[in-house]
Amino acid sequence: MIHDPDVAGTDVALALLAAYLGWRLWRDAAGRRLQRTGAVLLAALASAAAWGAVFHAFFPAGTTTLPGSLAWKPVALSIVVAGATMLDLGLGLLLPQLAPRLRRSVVLAYAAAFAVVVMLLDDSFTSIVRFCVPTLILLLLASARQSVRSHSVGWRLILAGLLLSAGAAVLQQARVTLHP
Repeated sequence: MIHDPDVAGTDVALALLAAYLGWRLWRDAAGRRLQRTGAVLLAALASAAAWGAVFHAFFPAGTTTLPGSLAWKPVALSIVVAGATMLDLGLGLLLPQLAPRLRRSVVLAYAAAFAVVVMLLDDSFTSIVRFCVPTLILLLLASARQSVRSHSVGWRLILAGLLLSAGAAVLQQARVTLHP
């Protein structure tokens, strides 16, 4: 029996969509760093959603049991990769003059701190959201600026996708569900 069918089903759909879009972006990247980094972000989001579907479908006790806790770790680590990728993209777009080595150091320090927290201290979704919100806001700002500057449909779609992700996180934190 599937424990949380609405969340598991939504996660499966998000995983498939993100995987497809990431594959398309990677295939069309042709060596362009921005597109490759976007594809990594989508792959991390696809991984988080796929593992989230497994977790929500088959572990009704959540992380209170060892199997549930182990099933949650890939979700958390996938989001660590997504957060680090959003930080890398946001810094690269908003501060292009920042030395690549410094940018990589900042991203690595963020990812290491995030991973330590979710692996050893607090792997709750609330903690994960708190780590991701600053990187999401940074990438939202960068995407809005790119959208305005370039008048690109692509950047408007990225912006819309990020806003949708932020809205979904807010709804999940508010515990809005489709079933009783």
